Amino acid sequence: MQKIPLQLARAEMVLAKPVTRENGMVLVAAGTVLTESLISKLGNMGVEEVAVQGDALGMGDGCGAEALAKKQERLEHLFRNFKEDAYMQHVKGLITEYYTRKCALAAAAQASRGEGQ
Repeated sequence: MQKIPLQLARAEMVLAKPVTRENGMVLVAAGTVLTESLISKLGNMGVEEVAVQGDALGMGDGCGAEALAKKQERLEHLFRNFKEDAYMQHVKGLITEYYTRKCALAAAAQASRGEGQ
């Protein structure tokens, strides 16, 4: 399982956990295969991230789903007292996006090096 920003979600990815509203209401069930239309609808509803099955972003060994999950868990802990502070939640989102993109770029660079061999 990998929790990813919605903007990195792609059609054919499968949800590992249900997508819910803050009040717990399920919007989309676990096991649902994402489509471009569904991703767009989730974005319109304000959904920022989804948990998908497998290592959806294929980030390789040094920056895999487990490493990102640990970083996300740590960020959740560090920002636990700021759930109502929009500015701090924005900062947390920027940090999460930074780590996600950094790992995706590292994976892309590793893949391009592998293709050239």
